[in-house]
Amino acid sequence: MQKKWTKETVFEESKKYSSRSEFKKNKSGAFRIAYMNGWLDEMIWLVHPTAKPVKWTKEAVFEESKKHSTVTEFMNNAVTAYSVAKNNKWLAEMIWLAPSKRKPSGYWKIKENVIKESKKYNSVTEFQRANSRAFDSAKINGWLDEMDWLSKTNRKPAGYWKDKNNVFEESHKYSYRVDFCEGCYLAYITAKRNGWLDEMDWLLKANRKEKGYWNVKANVFAEAQKYQYKSDFQRKSPSAYASARLHNWLSEIKFDPKGSKGDPRGPIHIVYVYIDEKNKYAYVGATNDIKRRDNEHRNHTNDAVYKYFQDKGVQVPKYKILLEGLTLVERQREERLQSLYYRDVLHYMLINNINLTGENVGSLGALIKKWTKKAVLREAEKYKTPTEFFTKSAGAYDAALKFKMMNKDTFPWFYSKRMPPRWWNVKEHVFEESKKYKTWNEFFQKSPAAHFSARKHKWENEMTWLLRDRAPQSYWQNEENVIEESKKYSTKTDFFKGCHAAYDYAVKNNLWEKMPWIKTKVKEHGYWTKERVFEEGAKYSTKMEFKRSASTAYSLATKNNWIDEMEWAVSDAKPQGFWQNKQNVIDESHKYSSRSEFRWGTPSAYRSAIDNGWIDEMDWLKRPQNYNLKWTHENVFIESHKYDSRSAFKKGSPSAYRVANTNGWLIEMIWLNKKNDK
Repeated sequence: MQKKWTKETVFEESKKYSSRSEFKKNKSGAFRIAYMNGWLDEMIWLVHPTAKPVKWTKEAVFEESKKHSTVTEFMNNAVTAYSVAKNNKWLAEMIWLAPSKRKPSGYWKIKENVIKESKKYNSVTEFQRANSRAFDSAKINGWLDEMDWLSKTNRKPAGYWKDKNNVFEESHKYSYRVDFCEGCYLAYITAKRNGWLDEMDWLLKANRKEKGYWNVKANVFAEAQKYQYKSDFQRKSPSAYASARLHNWLSEIKFDPKGSKGDPRGPIHIVYVYIDEKNKYAYVGATNDIKRRDNEHRNHTNDAVYKYFQDKGVQVPKYKILLEGLTLVERQREERLQSLYYRDVLHYMLINNINLTGENVGSLGALIKKWTKKAVLREAEKYKTPTEFFTKSAGAYDAALKFKMMNKDTFPWFYSKRMPPRWWNVKEHVFEESKKYKTWNEFFQKSPAAHFSARKHKWENEMTWLLRDRAPQSYWQNEENVIEESKKYSTKTDFFKGCHAAYDYAVKNNLWEKMPWIKTKVKEHGYWTKERVFEEGAKYSTKMEFKRSASTAYSLATKNNWIDEMEWAVSDAKPQGFWQNKQNVIDESHKYSSRSEFRWGTPSAYRSAIDNGWIDEMDWLKRPQNYNLKWTHENVFIESHKYDSRSAFKKGSPSAYRVANTNGWLIEMIWLNKKNDK
C-alpha cells in the first residue's frame, strides 16, 4: 500500500540520506513532496550538489580544456566552456588540444582534394561508405568516371532477381538461410516473398532451440548474460526476453543502465526562468542551447517573453538557470515541476502554458530524429506492410507521407501483394487463397482479409480442407488444463483475451488463489483518499484525459467537488455557441479529409456545418465515390453484379440496394441469393 507522505514522515525519511541527490534517487515520492512544498531548504543535513562555476573565467576555461586531448572532445564534453573559449579566441593558446579533423568549408569542392582522398580506396562502394561528402562531390561534378582505380560494383540489371533461375543459382552459394540473407539480401527477400525458400532444401535453417527451452530459467539467464543492455537482450534474443518478461525474471537480471535518452550529446539540457519581481510574473522554460533561446526571447516579436515585457515597457531581464546537466526525459519532467513550484509555492503568475510541459507533452523540436529520404527508405525495408511500418516506426512513416514516398515506385514490396478493390468478395478468390493453408488459425494469421470475407459470407462449412484448431470437447472443463493455460499470462485481461473458455472456467470455480502469477490491478477498498486523488489528477492536463485514464479517481473528485480545486485540469468542453461560429467550424473541418471522417470525428461541428449550409464550401472534404452517381436502372444492375447475395449487395452498396428494393427490381436479380442455405 502506498505511503501517505506528511511533513513529519518526509523529514524523518530525509534524515536517512546525506545529500539531495541521494534522497531523490532512493525516495523520489518523498523528495517530490518536499520539493513542491519548499521543505528542502529546511533540511540542512542534505548537502547540495557541488556548484559549477557561475562564470567561465579564462582560468576556469583553461582548466576545463586541459581535461581533454582534442578540440572536438572539448567541444562535445564541455559545450559552455568551449563556446566561451571560441568567442574570446582562446583556442589558439590551448596548444595541448589537438586540432579538429574537420575539413574547412568548401574543401571537398576542390577536385584535387577529392581525387587525393579517393585514392585511399579500392572500390566505389568503399569510397562512398568511408567518406560520403567527398563521394557526393565527385558524383555531382562527374569526376567518378576519371577514377579508374576504383572498381565498380557489379550491379545486376533491372528485374534480374525476378527470374527464379537467377535466384536459385545465387542461393546455391550458401549453406544456411542466414548466410543467404546476409550475402545477397535482394535475392533472399525475393525468394521469401515468392515462397521459393521451402524449395531450397540445401539451405539449412538457423539452429532453433527445442520446444520449452526458454521456459527453463537457467537457459534464459545464460542468454541474458551475453548482453550489456536490456534493449540489446530484447532486440537480439526476443524469445528469451519474452519468456523472462512472462515469468517476471527481468528484475533479477542485472543490466548496465543506459545514458541519456533522446540526445546523443548526453545530459546537456537546462531549465531556466525569467522573473518580473514587481508584478510577480515568471516564465519557466527548457532548452539545450540557452544562448540561442535567450536571443529568441529578446528579439522575436511573436515570443511570449518578448510580448509580455514589451507590453510592460521594460527590457527583458537576465535569465536565471534553475537546473542544468539534465537528460531529455529529466528536462521534460523538471520543466513541469519548476513551473508548478513557481505557480503554487512561490505564487507567481506564469507566462508560459503549464499544460504544455511534462513528460511526453512538451515539444521536442529539433531533438527528435530527423528523417531524410535515405533514412526512411532504409527503415521501410525492415517491414512487410504499410501497417507494420506505421505501427513500429511512426516517425519514419510520417516522413514518408511528407516526402510523398508512399507509392508503388518507392516501396514496391508494400503493394506487390495488394489485391484490387472487392477482390475478396469473389468466392473463387477466397477459396483459392484458403487452399494455401492447413488450418483455420493459419488462414486467419496469414490472410486476415480473405478469412474475414469467408466468415462474412458464411463459406466456412464448404472449406473442408481447413482443419479446426479447437481443443477437444470438455478440455477446458479440466482444472489442470486451465491452470496450465493460465501460466502463459500475467494479468486477468491477457488471460481473458488469450483463452476465453479457460478464463470462464477459472471465474466460475474461483481458481485465482491457485494462479498467483495472475496479477490484478484492482485497488483495495478505501484506497482513493483525497491526497491520492490529487496525486493521480496531477498526472493529466485535462479533465477528459483524467476521466479516461483514471475513472474511479475522477468519479470521486467530481462527487466530492475536488475537481474544482484542480486548477491544472482544463475542461475539454467547448463554450456554449462555439460551433455556431463559422470560422471555428471551418478550422475544425481542416483536420479531416472526408465528410465521413468529419462526421465521426467532431459530430457537433459537422452538425452545425450541415444546419448552416457551410458544408458545401468545404471542398477539401471528399465525398463517397458514388455520391454523385445517379442510380438508374442500368447503373443499379451493373452494381448488383458485384455481389452474390442480397445481404452482400445491401452491405456493399446500400443506396443502390435501396433504389432496387423500392422499384421492385430485386426479383429480376436472379444471381442474388436470398439466403445462404444452412
